[in-house]
Amino acid sequence: PSKDATGLIEIEKPMSNPISRKNKVMKINSKHGNSFEVFGCMADTYLIGSIQSGYIEEILEGTNDHYLWDSETSFPYSYHDRIYNYAPYSLEDSVHVNYDLDFVNNNFVKNHKKLLKAGKVQISDDSTIWKLKDLVEFNLETNISSQVGVQKIPIEVINFPKIDQIEYIIKKLKEKPYSRRAQAITWRPLVDPFHIDPPCLQRIYMRVKDDKLIMQTTWRSRDLFRAWEANVNGMIRIQKYVADQLELEMGHYLDFSN
Repeated sequence: PSKDATGLIEIEKPMSNPISRKNKVMKINSKHGNSFEVFGCMADTYLIGSIQSGYIEEILEGTNDHYLWDSETSFPYSYHDRIYNYAPYSLEDSVHVNYDLDFVNNNFVKNHKKLLKAGKVQISDDSTIWKLKDLVEFNLETNISSQVGVQKIPIEVINFPKIDQIEYIIKKLKEKPYSRRAQAITWRPLVDPFHIDPPCLQRIYMRVKDDKLIMQTTWRSRDLFRAWEANVNGMIRIQKYVADQLELEMGHYLDFSN
């Protein structure tokens, strides 16, 4: 039987003590031809096997992202896809849950104070026009569905914008190193509550303190005895990448598991 525990672990110097043998730093080769310093214990066969099988490249480069559509049942998600290409819904999610997208209520748009203030809704004696981007507009005196030609839109036909959250974090911290908004998420509320295998990693938070980049992660669930060291080896590489882009040293890595 397994034991359940909440864990909070701080690593003050995330890349300061790689696995060594006879005072020589060891590097583990991956199947992709790269070699990595590894942080943890050489006796952790799950960690070493993960590095050898390409776990670092999977997280940083998305080498397994294609399995999201190229496999029938494996790879229900990838951390790289959720972090670097975040979207609220993807085509493979339609296997688990479906939604129909309704058009917004005309009267709700007409009376929306923020839209009126921004000049998005323009009212005249004979019409009320809702102006969207790229010169798209709708007459709010007529049902939007009749203007578009369909009553509802199945969500799976929508190609949602993909968000590179790491590039956002870099941009945010370049502008305001003290910002508390430099974070990335993985959870898809439309899908993951109904999924048989949703992601364990929930949130990445970064901030600059004392001229160092700190990184903190939150995990809803994981195997602390097997997965933890492999997870951390991937996460601190993301931290290192962002720190390099900001020309900063790495601060602590803080890891919280519910």
